[in-house]
Amino acid sequence: MRSALVIVAAVVIANGAYLLLGYESSPLWWTAGITSRSCLWTCGLPTVDPSVGFITQPLGHAAAMDLIHGHLPWWNYFEGMGQPLAGEMQAAALFPLVILFILPAGLLFFHVTLEVIAGLSTYLLLRRLGVRTTLATLGGLVFALNGTFAWIGNAVVNPVAFLPMLLLGVEVVTGRDGPARRAGWTLVAVALAMSIYAGFPEVAYLDTLLAVGWALTRLGSLERTRRREAAAHLLLGGGVGLAISLPVLVAFGDFARVANLGQHATSNTTFATATTPLRSLALLVNPYLGGTLLGGTTSAPSGVLGYVTASVAVFAIVGAVGARLRPLRLFLVGWLAAVLAGVLNILEVRRAWNLIPFVRQVSFTRYIWPTVELAAIVLAILGLSDLIDLAARRRRAGWAMLIVSVVALAGLVVVTPWGGHSTGTNRAVVTLMILVPFAGLVTLAAGLRFAGGRAFSRLAVSVIALESLVFFAVPTYRSPISTTVHATSIRYLQQHLGTGRFISLGVLSPNWGSQYSINEINAIDLPLPVRFSDYVQSTLDPSTTNPRIFNLPFTVANENDVAAHISAFESQGVAYVLTPRKPLTPSLIGVGLTPVAHDARIVLYRLAHPSAYFTTASGACSLSDVALDRVVASCPRATTLTRRELVMDGWTAHVNGQVVPISSSDGLDETIALPAGTSTVSFDYLPPHERWAGLIAVLGVGGLVTSWLPRRRRSPPRSDAARET
Repeated sequence: MRSALVIVAAVVIANGAYLLLGYESSPLWWTAGITSRSCLWTCGLPTVDPSVGFITQPLGHAAAMDLIHGHLPWWNYFEGMGQPLAGEMQAAALFPLVILFILPAGLLFFHVTLEVIAGLSTYLLLRRLGVRTTLATLGGLVFALNGTFAWIGNAVVNPVAFLPMLLLGVEVVTGRDGPARRAGWTLVAVALAMSIYAGFPEVAYLDTLLAVGWALTRLGSLERTRRREAAAHLLLGGGVGLAISLPVLVAFGDFARVANLGQHATSNTTFATATTPLRSLALLVNPYLGGTLLGGTTSAPSGVLGYVTASVAVFAIVGAVGARLRPLRLFLVGWLAAVLAGVLNILEVRRAWNLIPFVRQVSFTRYIWPTVELAAIVLAILGLSDLIDLAARRRRAGWAMLIVSVVALAGLVVVTPWGGHSTGTNRAVVTLMILVPFAGLVTLAAGLRFAGGRAFSRLAVSVIALESLVFFAVPTYRSPISTTVHATSIRYLQQHLGTGRFISLGVLSPNWGSQYSINEINAIDLPLPVRFSDYVQSTLDPSTTNPRIFNLPFTVANENDVAAHISAFESQGVAYVLTPRKPLTPSLIGVGLTPVAHDARIVLYRLAHPSAYFTTASGACSLSDVALDRVVASCPRATTLTRRELVMDGWTAHVNGQVVPISSSDGLDETIALPAGTSTVSFDYLPPHERWAGLIAVLGVGGLVTSWLPRRRRSPPRSDAARET
């Protein structure tokens, strides 16, 4: 219990700017364009990827709202022309923790919960490896505050929390405690399922590769008589985990078949050939050399999305050659070497990685780093344990410090300019952050030279913990201390938009309409329906170079483009245009805009001729009770009804309770036949094949639950003498 409290306390302190001091944690202030803010120090990005604002927060909130209203979040009406929500994956729509997004600071609590899960799981993993409580607590603390959590806020981080849990399951299965093996395979199943539901399949897949290698290593250390049983339990856990994950995997697979996958398409070789420059190695031990999050480069230098800290690197080198758990240590060293050789493409090692199924389609050089962090942390804790137990000589630690110091010093030469292009106060803070690893190394060297065993262990624990805490916490204090949301136009849209859509020019960026349940035709996503992205490129925004990112900053060129294609926007139900409170170009004014709402930052204009969401071929029909998924139509004669929602396999239409076929004349909208008279029409979306996936998932959960039910033991048959007595 004490260890758990220490890990939770560390997470709370690391997030203290948000949890204790009330700094703004929502990405609304830096990704939506609708806020004013006040910063105590200087405003700066709290994460390297704006997808946390474009996707994670608004789509997560939309999914949570569906769930609390009793609906499974299969479809998102509020993005583009509508698209799958659960199948989009990054929303983590079916992930249990997504319900936290109903809270005002839901994203913050979501991330804090993931960090705590990661920390506690790492602690239990290290305890299972025979590490003493204090060092296991340290390992849990460090992984809870790992570099990926520190730098990234979007769905990339979600599966990371379940990597140590997955490895813990492997350890329990391959352990000596026979009765606990059942707990092991169920833990494998739960960890695998949660990492998939968490919403970022690339990271979940790369994490699973580490787990497979770990499992094979541990199986190889077992006696032959136990190896087969343990392997069977691991396969059972993996199979049940995949079975439980089928609802989201099937939804994703069905969507991916008809989606724009960008660089993830099988014909694209961008990821298969991507590499990282050699100078990036210095960032693993001195991560703020490039000024990331502190006014320097706006994204992680060279795509390195994580770090291990200098102190962790020192003890990881010490732990690489210990005697206890030697096969596991050698595997972790081999994993680190293979990963670094792969991202740097040393000796064409990347070609070998590409032989593994699907690695060519994932951003290996960006998303492999959580496995590096955990492998290094495990080795570091084992190395520190060796030093404390006198299983490793201090001379080895001295050499390790020298190696890490050389790498850190080389970084000062090859990563220029220091701190990127940060200036002013940022420059001073970046300089201090760059000095932190050197201060830690000097402190460790002094302790190694002058401190006794117990004193050195306390010193080492303190340095490792403080370095992780400082690197995680300091950038969070660049968030605003207060924000003002300019929501007059948003409230107007919520009251008047109905089933119509709006387009944004530089304010309320995609996909923030989903946050407020208003239909925004702008969209940024991966995957994105290919029919919609093609329509964007061919009709709505022909000048775009990336139709998967349908974002329109407020520029003269974009104003003129919207004006030139305004009839196409209106034909898809766009009824309003949202812009900053600035003068418009004559071409945009000329399309017939009527201002209907404004505040200090934003103006909302109504268009003159938007098409209705539901229309009939016969103008004589009367439509009532209109909503996004239903309408009542009264027609004097048979006709057709068109619904301006993206057509896709999985939609079902009912007319007076009877299923009717859905067609599409343009590949975008949905059309059904209506009989004469009054018709109650409804539309429902369920991904194809989802019923079978749901059934298999229920069976998987049932198997998981029943495995924990107490088993009745048969009483041994009584002997004849006993019966006579």
